[in-house]
Amino acid sequence: MRYMLESRFGGGQKAGPPLTDHPATGYPMIPPKAQASFRSVARRPKVGNLTVSCPMLVSAMGPGEGFVALPLTRLAAEVQCQISVAFVKTTLDAYLPQTWRAGSLQLYVPKTTSTVVSEVVVENLNRDKIFVTAIVPADDVQKGGYKPSTVYGPSGQPQNSETANDPELFCLPLGPPGACQPADRLRVTITTFEPLTFEEGHYVMRLPTEIPYSMIPEGYSHTQLLDVIVTINTGNPTTVKYGVRSGHRAVPGVQSPGTVTLSLDKSPDMPNTDVDVRYLVWGSDMFLALNVTPPRAPGPADPDPRGAFVLTLAPPAPEHTTPFPRSIIFILDRSGSMMGEPLSYAKWVREGSALSYGLRLLTPLDQFTVVAFDHEQLWFTPGGQLLPGTAQNVAACESWIHSSISARGLTDIRGPLQTAMGVLTAAAGAAAGGQYPQQQQGGEQHQQGAAAVGTPRPLPFIFLVTDGCVTDEKDICRYVEQHLATYGRGSFDVAFRPHAIQAQMQNMLTAAQRPVLSDLTLTLPGVEQCELYPFPLPDLFCGMPLLVAGKFRGAWPPLRPLDQGQQDQGQGGGVCVNGMLPNGTAWSSNPVYPGKESDLPLDKIFIKNRLDLLTAQAWLEGNPPQLVNNIVDLSIATGVPCAHTRTVTFETTRKDFAALQHAANTGGRRKINYAKYAIGGAAGLVVLAGLGVGAAFAFGDVGATAANAGAYDPAPVSSILLLRL
Repeated sequence: MRYMLESRFGGGQKAGPPLTDHPATGYPMIPPKAQASFRSVARRPKVGNLTVSCPMLVSAMGPGEGFVALPLTRLAAEVQCQISVAFVKTTLDAYLPQTWRAGSLQLYVPKTTSTVVSEVVVENLNRDKIFVTAIVPADDVQKGGYKPSTVYGPSGQPQNSETANDPELFCLPLGPPGACQPADRLRVTITTFEPLTFEEGHYVMRLPTEIPYSMIPEGYSHTQLLDVIVTINTGNPTTVKYGVRSGHRAVPGVQSPGTVTLSLDKSPDMPNTDVDVRYLVWGSDMFLALNVTPPRAPGPADPDPRGAFVLTLAPPAPEHTTPFPRSIIFILDRSGSMMGEPLSYAKWVREGSALSYGLRLLTPLDQFTVVAFDHEQLWFTPGGQLLPGTAQNVAACESWIHSSISARGLTDIRGPLQTAMGVLTAAAGAAAGGQYPQQQQGGEQHQQGAAAVGTPRPLPFIFLVTDGCVTDEKDICRYVEQHLATYGRGSFDVAFRPHAIQAQMQNMLTAAQRPVLSDLTLTLPGVEQCELYPFPLPDLFCGMPLLVAGKFRGAWPPLRPLDQGQQDQGQGGGVCVNGMLPNGTAWSSNPVYPGKESDLPLDKIFIKNRLDLLTAQAWLEGNPPQLVNNIVDLSIATGVPCAHTRTVTFETTRKDFAALQHAANTGGRRKINYAKYAIGGAAGLVVLAGLGVGAAFAFGDVGATAANAGAYDPAPVSSILLLRL
């Protein structure tokens, strides 16, 4: 993995109209015309007749009764919000009433598509039975002939687990009917982590904790059942500015600079709804914080003992930033596989709809056009001409979308992508040819506030929406990589439901509405053999705070004392962030130094990002065995499934479970033979559906795409790509 280790200090520029600067740092500030909004609404997944609003054990009672959730005696969550990632341990105590019959039990856990379920343990407190999950190499599943898990429908009849797979709902079957008997008590421990969402300048953690009243035993209230403790560690030494939007009252406990622990006030009027805790990131200036952990002694349970660091870049609030002008081309798949709801949610011309929403975020500073494609291209403007984002041009484009775009034809993604890149490249060349000032050659170094002002150049973006799964995906990726020096900057999301296309397009477009810095690099003097994630560094947006993580060898460079009057240029343990301001000038931060040692799990904070990038690299290179083996080692050691591993479940005993834990702690999980601990041996290991592939590798259906088949619930997958050229 390459990384950039350089300083990006620019020379002087021609003067332009002055900007209002922050008095302390000189960071330019111009209030925007409108505040951005980043709110999202939680979705309640459903199974049969049941709405899953919290983790629950469910019994399939058969015809006429359907699914029935077991009564709870406790629902507890211990949450660690570490910078921008939430680590959650959920404990669920439930029982099977004596008057119920012994149906098949299943655990359901509502989640987001980005939630990683790393481990689940279900213990029968009345019997010597424990159900456990584990992550194993995909090759072991094939060689061992492991069976797929059996999911039971509301009627109590088994069904194919793949057809019941829902990326927003974790399902764990707990054996055949009769595995749990009336009066049995069960304790479930669920370990998950997920990136926090970013809304209105806050990192947001939501817990699905709305307990259905049918699950509350007689004589109890939901306030007696629910226990939630949340620890927030922002990674910087300032006071945590938190809030609880869900209406729960939070009781602060231990507090220190950058850290606070909260518990819910269990008052009788506590609302029975999801818990929403958030902390403020936006401020009047950009805030940078650096956390470093040293290398560890190598051991069998730790495949990568190198040191780790995380650099947090919190952008200023929109009213303290200057807008970049943008050149945007919207590329919309109109092929036959988009027929029905996917295309409707993507193109509907009404307030708040997906593509219309993106168009209405444009300002007269921006320029844009739209192309719809199948095996042919249909452009809003001749030759892809870019128009100013005026209200008149946006209205004309919305009318054209409504009247001209319908699902038809085959899928050719590469053609419109190549054309769009050519249009934006030509526009950038025209801008560089005289409409915008050029940087002068020279050795003057610009620190915060020391940049001259010029006219901003538009940032080029491509916004692609498709459900197409085509056979030349690798060729398309290689083409983009070869033609873009900044390959990798941008964002990507997947909509697993047609309704999600609208919300996820809105979130991405709104977040990308106001870039703060472009062309980011880091200055890391003295850091040995460093890997950066993500790489290349993406642009910094108001709606997308940036988390840069790295692994390094050797000791972190020691802090070097400075002589009086000496200026620190990033030497001695400091990291500098470099980029381009909206006014076209180079900008570099003052050096950022590591904070005091903390218990931040830096390795885990960016492990999913790292696995996705390594898996993508292996995919492009044809999955070389050594790289795939390294990915599998990392996936198993960290409990994060990937494309080359699978999540399995099996039944064991308390004695064997204790032996399994000892083996994992002493020798690592990679070499464990789970058949040794599973009741029934290898035949007792079953594969859970839908947990082996992350969102980055969730594609549509090649056959459906080639056949123009429409994509309908529950299986459509739409890719939403924001590419910064």
